Amino acid sequence: PMAMDQVPSDHDSEDEVDDDIADLEDRQMLDDFVDVTKDEKLLMHLWNSFVRKQRVLADGRVPWTCDAVSRLQGKDLVQAPSLFWCWRLFLIKLWNLGLLDGRAMSNCNIILERCQSQ
Repeated sequence: PMAMDQVPSDHDSEDEVDDDIADLEDRQMLDDFVDVTKDEKLLMHLWNSFVRKQRVLADGRVPWTCDAVSRLQGKDLVQAPSLFWCWRLFLIKLWNLGLLDGRAMSNCNIILERCQSQ
């Protein structure tokens, strides 16, 4: 609800992104895919949500994004082997597209190996 002082305000919040609504819409969109596994959908949602919240707009930020997702979601990724392999396959696809280099890929794998050993 709006506060009384916001009612006469000239501020337009229409362009603001509501993360909860965006996450819901993302999940609904991903649910429409029939040829994708549940783990692939979860990984896509984790990626999309992170990219949207961090406002990653340039391809040059993909290595940083992969590193950050590996750090933030590493424990969850290594606890679910199928999700873990989806992440690795995703890294390989980014490498094939030229968006990720070998060093960044190796750094992500080192982060995940540390999560596995803990």
